[in-house]
Amino acid sequence: MSVPVEESPFTTLRVSREDRVLLVVMDRPEVLNAYDGRMVAELRAVWRAFRDDDRLRVAVLTGAGDRGFSTGLDVDDTLATGVASPSLDEDGRVAITHRDLRVNKPVVVAVNGFCCAGGWHFVNDADIVLCSDNATFFDTHVDVGLANPVEAVGLLSRLPLTEVLRMVVSGRSYRLGAERARELGLVTEVLPRAELTARAMEIAQTVARHPSGLLASSLETIWTAVDDQRARAEALGLALLARASTDAARRGSLVAFREPGPGLSSPS
Repeated sequence: MSVPVEESPFTTLRVSREDRVLLVVMDRPEVLNAYDGRMVAELRAVWRAFRDDDRLRVAVLTGAGDRGFSTGLDVDDTLATGVASPSLDEDGRVAITHRDLRVNKPVVVAVNGFCCAGGWHFVNDADIVLCSDNATFFDTHVDVGLANPVEAVGLLSRLPLTEVLRMVVSGRSYRLGAERARELGLVTEVLPRAELTARAMEIAQTVARHPSGLLASSLETIWTAVDDQRARAEALGLALLARASTDAARRGSLVAFREPGPGLSSPS
């Protein structure tokens, strides 16, 4: 008999269960919950376990601490290991969210603090998104010498084209605050940080009362409509990215990104 997911010995995640709801907390607050290879592997394990456990109907994903939900790829880990994109699977496809793993169960994402770069994967693939009143959304791909062929495409179903374009070409200098994110429809509720996770769990418990088969059918249909065009664009973008980014150039950009400057210390 397999060990319940909430009892698994994760090191980068905190996982717990409340009735039919799974709470997943990315637990690397010292790096604003940036993901390394270990966290990616653990997230994949969690999503597969969530998919296969009939007792679980809804998941909530958030980040530990008050400052950051997720800032995407752990730049220091990439510089140390030389592994460019731990979120890619053996086929070169992004595999980090429940949608990437073909999980047709609802997921509520609760964004606390910074969300940027690869952190967008979780927002783009969420069924419901809430955020704290100190949440800040932006993109740093161009700052580290990368194109943005995946997250930006997903954002097109979340934000107006004008906002996506400005965010992608501006880098970390252009940021969306919590209230602006709600105005644009990126999030449905803005809450004080202390109330965010509890509210996300409350919503998840309400959703979990509905028949799981009906929810799965609805989600699969809706996401198929979104994904048909998205998949083609992402495949093109990944091919262009591989062609345009040399290892030396990217490493230079990553090193420069770690130098003092207008970084992640302030949402202004």
